[in-house]
Amino acid sequence: MDIKNIRTTMDKVGADFKKIDVLVNNAGIIQKIDFMDITEEVIDRFMDINLKAPLFISQFSVKYLNKSKEPLIINIASLGGLQNWANYIPYGITKAGIIKLTYLLAKRLAPKIRVNAVAPGTIIIKDEEAGTPEKTPMKKIPLEKYGSPDDIIEAVIFLINSPYVTGQVIPVDGGRLLN
Repeated sequence: MDIKNIRTTMDKVGADFKKIDVLVNNAGIIQKIDFMDITEEVIDRFMDINLKAPLFISQFSVKYLNKSKEPLIINIASLGGLQNWANYIPYGITKAGIIKLTYLLAKRLAPKIRVNAVAPGTIIIKDEEAGTPEKTPMKKIPLEKYGSPDDIIEAVIFLINSPYVTGQVIPVDGGRLLN
């Protein structure tokens, strides 16, 4: 990971737009990997993409967020950060880190900048079903259906339009977290 590139990119965004109203940290990787096969390189890759990038993008964006009337950071976490998926340890620990980062930034950046997270469950992207890592059995989802990108978009819109909400993680999972 090149932190200098992140700073340069955020400064370019700031120079072009003068302010940031809403920052959505949405990059992430997922991989099923056995505990005994986890290496330092695997952990470093997950930490860089799933945790360090959102942390530094948020940090370098603060000066531009502060120029907005109602600035907001939304982190895309995962149900994998709230549940214990034993075959996805690097993913789970980094997404749990994003959830903790959300809480800490909400406290640190208040009262000016709100910080929240959305924690998707199984989301199926039309025509990309083959690329979905591992579908949750439908019996584990109380609403008995998988989510779509529109469900995540609606949660993000809700957070944008809710000026009294900060430090919250909204599961968008059809009720799966209830199990």
